[in-house]
Amino acid sequence: MTKIRNLIYGLIIVGIFVIIHWIFPREWSPWLQKTDALFQGTRLQFIGLFIFGVFLFVIYPLFHGIGFLASFGKVKYPKGSENFTPPLSVIIPALNEEKIIGPTLDSFVNSKYPKENLEIVVVASGSTDRTVEICQEYQDRLNLKIVTDPLSKKGKPAALNLGLKNASHDILCIFDSDLHVKEDTLQYLVRPLYDPEITASCGPIELRNWNVNKLTKAIAIEYAFMVGMGLYYEIRQRLGRSLWFLGRNYCIRRDVMEEVGGWNEDALTEDLHLSVQLSMLNKKIAHAPHAVTNELAPTTWKTYKHQRRRWVGGYKQGLNAAMELDKRSVILRNFGMLHFGHINNFALVAIIPALIFGLVVNDYYLMLICITEFIFTFGMAVISIKKYGNRRYRLLLYYPVFFVTNFYMFAVQLTNIPTDEWVKTEKV
Repeated sequence: MTKIRNLIYGLIIVGIFVIIHWIFPREWSPWLQKTDALFQGTRLQFIGLFIFGVFLFVIYPLFHGIGFLASFGKVKYPKGSENFTPPLSVIIPALNEEKIIGPTLDSFVNSKYPKENLEIVVVASGSTDRTVEICQEYQDRLNLKIVTDPLSKKGKPAALNLGLKNASHDILCIFDSDLHVKEDTLQYLVRPLYDPEITASCGPIELRNWNVNKLTKAIAIEYAFMVGMGLYYEIRQRLGRSLWFLGRNYCIRRDVMEEVGGWNEDALTEDLHLSVQLSMLNKKIAHAPHAVTNELAPTTWKTYKHQRRRWVGGYKQGLNAAMELDKRSVILRNFGMLHFGHINNFALVAIIPALIFGLVVNDYYLMLICITEFIFTFGMAVISIKKYGNRRYRLLLYYPVFFVTNFYMFAVQLTNIPTDEWVKTEKV
């Protein structure tokens, strides 16, 4: 069905462009005049320009057009999963998190998931503040284990493995210490696993502090589309493409984690390594769009840069090992991240040539193609706000700031970043 859907979407986009190409007045487009001359065999010197134009003005609108059409619709959960509430073990690494662990545990207290089927494992190893004492205050309201055993190695992956060792149940849920669940988050997160063919699931993440300043509002757009596992994940699932974890708000079957040997403690981005391992084993990750959580975003440019440099540095550090596991999966992931992770760049870059072609070159056909590319890419941003941004359309006023943050993410990938240890980002 997903292959058919890809084909249908592609044919729709191609059909639209064929009609436009057929009916468009030639006197309005020097480009079409040269293309016609090329195919009539009178101006063969335009062959290079034609090939470049096909790549720039056909491939990209087709690629993003399919994504745009796949933005519409609803995600379906397995039939019969409405009351599926199996025993869960929630693992939360929490090193010196006295400022934020209390409200996080409050959100689990308020969860409607059956408490008799819910185990919370807080890994507070190495904490020197009041993290442990605060967790102890919740043990009369939650089935809460507090793990303080020494870690085998510094970092989140080692903490997760220690949590796995102390977890009791067959389904594991992974959350960060500042990640708050909603009343129905856990029910929705686990529903895809009602299907025995599904190995893991992941849900979207919103921002609690989205309204602090221009930076957090720009990050909120970013979260609604990709970084918070929002619309882009829905698009990929609808088109039958593989998904990957982004470090938190996901659940996975315990036997699979044990099969792959737990989280890779040598990786700064253990989520990438695990995702590639699952792809190599043909294990399926599902997207649960209603399993919404919320967390804090960096509120200053300094902390934002630190967080993103750590992300990119960790990704680079683990890239070679991931390529050795499953080169095809990594290449396809990078291709998707490049072309969809920067949709805002494509949107703004498309509108500038549209103005040039329309006002300077007077080629209205190419202007129309650029406007179409803008509609597809900016349209996905609008839909992501509708579905995963609580319809806060005023966030789109900060699209230029979003462009800057996204361009920084692109630029930092071209730099050398020390990746010798895990350093968390302080958000509060």
